[in-house]
Amino acid sequence: MAAGRSKSAGWIAFIIIAALAIGGAGAMPVYGRERLLFGRNGNIELLNRLNDTWQLPEGYTLEVREIHGRTLEWVQEKGAEPKRAILQLHGGAYTRSLKDNGVTYRRAAVQYAKLSGAGVLTVDYRVAPEYPYPAALEDALFAYQWLLDQGIPPEGIIIAGDSAGGGLTLALTLYLRDNGFPLPAALITMSPWTNLNYRGWKPPYVGSHHADDPYISPMYGEYDSFPPMLMQVGGDEVLLDDTLQVAQKAEEAGVEVIQTTYPGMFHVFQMLFPDLPEANTAWTEVELFIESVFAEEVEGK
Repeated sequence: MAAGRSKSAGWIAFIIIAALAIGGAGAMPVYGRERLLFGRNGNIELLNRLNDTWQLPEGYTLEVREIHGRTLEWVQEKGAEPKRAILQLHGGAYTRSLKDNGVTYRRAAVQYAKLSGAGVLTVDYRVAPEYPYPAALEDALFAYQWLLDQGIPPEGIIIAGDSAGGGLTLALTLYLRDNGFPLPAALITMSPWTNLNYRGWKPPYVGSHHADDPYISPMYGEYDSFPPMLMQVGGDEVLLDDTLQVAQKAEEAGVEVIQTTYPGMFHVFQMLFPDLPEANTAWTEVELFIESVFAEEVEGK
């Protein structure tokens, strides 16, 4: 998407991001064609059903920790002492907290744990409009540093995020690189929101800052020295170009990028596992990517 998008395009993007990002689907507002489209597909109903019937599986633990005013959720196999971790940055247009989207991302955390054998940390970062930029970035950085403080090496950490959390994944890594922090082993983004620079509309997260700041809109960042990235996106979603443009910039900077577009798929379709076949295919790709990343970590020792 070009920086100079129309106001209507901006609102369409915001509606889809906010409603399908993907936890508070039941609160999705009625906005004409977009509401009819997603309602007809049954995606909202399926997500709600998956969340309503979900229980933490036997064999896994969920620990909620309050640390320096921040809420962190840690999922792992019972009795395990994982030396690797996935830092999950949730979606929600930077306006929906983990409290709003919790079940969706607990499901995803367990999924990451099952596929990787790692512990999974999800941070309930502060959200706009009460807490605009840089609050979410600061909290993501806090969570990453917390993992390092637990003795998990950076080469044992993968940062993963969807929608706004996907953009935050990229923004956090830009900040880590620019400020001398050790970089994680890899990144996973699902339908990342990488460009908040709209004409005629300023997303609440931007606040009083410039929307083209790379730490807000990582589309404007440079990707030299970035770790390997898996970037997934649906072929029928508004944010398709966000993924494609960042993937191209990263590849031109010499980054190892796996970019997969799933034809016919919508925003953050991956969260409809295990009932949506395409979602299961996407998670299989995630599993293979994680395996390859951590295999390289072992070979490098």
